[in-house]
Amino acid sequence: MEKRRGIFTGGIRAKIFSMLLITIVLTIATYTAVFFYQSSRVEQLVSSTYEAQKQVYVENGLEDQYESFRNDAAASFHREMFHARNILILLVVLIVTAGLASAFSIAGRIIDPLNAITRKVASLGVRSRQFEMENAYRTGDEIEVLAESFAKQSARTNLYISQIKRVTAEKERIGAELDMAARIQAGVLPRVFPPFPERTEFDLFASMTPAREVGGDFYDFFMIDDDHIGFVIADVSGKGVPAALLMMVSRVLIKSGLQNGKGPAETLESVNNQLCENNDANYFVTVWCAVFEISTGKGIAANAGHEHPVLRRADGRYELQVYRHAMPVGTIRDIPFRQHAFQLAPGDSFFVYTDGVPEATNEQKELFGTERMLEALNRDPDAPPEQVLEQVTQDINRFVDGAEQFDDITMLSFRYHGPAGRPS
Repeated sequence: MEKRRGIFTGGIRAKIFSMLLITIVLTIATYTAVFFYQSSRVEQLVSSTYEAQKQVYVENGLEDQYESFRNDAAASFHREMFHARNILILLVVLIVTAGLASAFSIAGRIIDPLNAITRKVASLGVRSRQFEMENAYRTGDEIEVLAESFAKQSARTNLYISQIKRVTAEKERIGAELDMAARIQAGVLPRVFPPFPERTEFDLFASMTPAREVGGDFYDFFMIDDDHIGFVIADVSGKGVPAALLMMVSRVLIKSGLQNGKGPAETLESVNNQLCENNDANYFVTVWCAVFEISTGKGIAANAGHEHPVLRRADGRYELQVYRHAMPVGTIRDIPFRQHAFQLAPGDSFFVYTDGVPEATNEQKELFGTERMLEALNRDPDAPPEQVLEQVTQDINRFVDGAEQFDDITMLSFRYHGPAGRPS
C-alpha cells in the first residue's frame, strides 16, 4: 500500500522545519489580521471624531480649512500605517529567517547524533561488537542517555556472548567426555548375543537403556566354570557420571567375588563393606545376583533391595516371585545377606529387571507397574528371551508415549533347556 505524503511526513529534520514554519506562519497571520483590524478601527474612530467636529467648523465659516486639515490628517495617518506595514513585513522576514535558522540548528543537534548512533549500531558485528561512546553522542541531553544505554547494552551483550561461548565449549567438552564414558560403559556390558553359542542348555538376552548419556544400571552374566553361570542385575542410586563410576566398581567387585567361588550372599557382604568405605556421598546399589548350575538346574540367588524376579514354569505363565530381601549394598557395614535356592526344570524361564521398568511414567504421571509388565510378558510366554525383552520394551514405549525417561531401563531374560540342550 502506497504511503500518504504530507507536510508531516519524512524524517525528523523535515518535521521540525514543517512544525516551526507552520507555527511562525500562523503567528504572523494572526498578528497581521489583528493589526489590520485594529488599524481599520482606529481609522473609523478618527473619521467619527472629525465628523463630530465638522459642524463647529461649518458654523464658523471654516469649512475649507476643515477639509484641508482633514485631508492632511488622513494623509499623515496613511503614511504612518504604510511605515508600520513595512516594519511588519520586515519583522516577518526576520522572524521567518530566525525561525528557520533555529530549526536548522535544533534539527542538526538532534538529527546528526541520532544518525551517527544509527550508523554505529548498524555496523555492530561487522567490525566490532562493542558500541563505544564518542564525542558526537555527548550532547548533555536525552541523546547522550540513549547512547550510554546502547553502550551498556552492547557491553552486556558482549559479556553474554563470551559466557555463551565458554558454556558452549564446556558443554561440548563434557558432551564428548560423556559420549566416551557411554562407549566405555557399553563396552564393559556383554553385548554379543547369543553370548555362548556353543552352549545349547540355555538361551539368554539382556539390554540396558540409560536415561542419560551414561547410566547407573548394569547387568552381567559370565561362566564361572564349565557348569556354572553367574547372573547380576543392579541399580546404582543417582544418575550420570557418579552413578556410572560406582556401577563400574560394583560390577567388578561382584563378578570377582562370584568367580572366586563365593556364594551370592558372601559376595554381597564383601561388596557392601568395600562400598561403605569412604562413601561420603551415601550412594548405594540394589543388586540381584545368582549362581546357576547348568547340569542340574539348581540355583542360588541373593537380593539386596532389588526388584522381585519373575519366574515362568514350562507351559505356564510369568509370575512375580515376592519374598523378603535384604538392604542395598553400600548402606551399613557388616550387615548379613540372605540367599535362597531355586530350581529350574527344562522349559522354565526367569526375567529380572531394574525399577526403571515398573516406574516408567507417562504424561499423566501414571506408573507402568508390575501388572502391565506381567501382561507384556504373558502376551507370548513361549517367546525366546530376545523377543520377551522386545515385547516389554514396546509396551513401555506405548505406555509412556514419548514422555521423558527419568530412570535407566535394564532387563535380562533367561530360558533353561536342560542338560540335553534346546529341543530341535
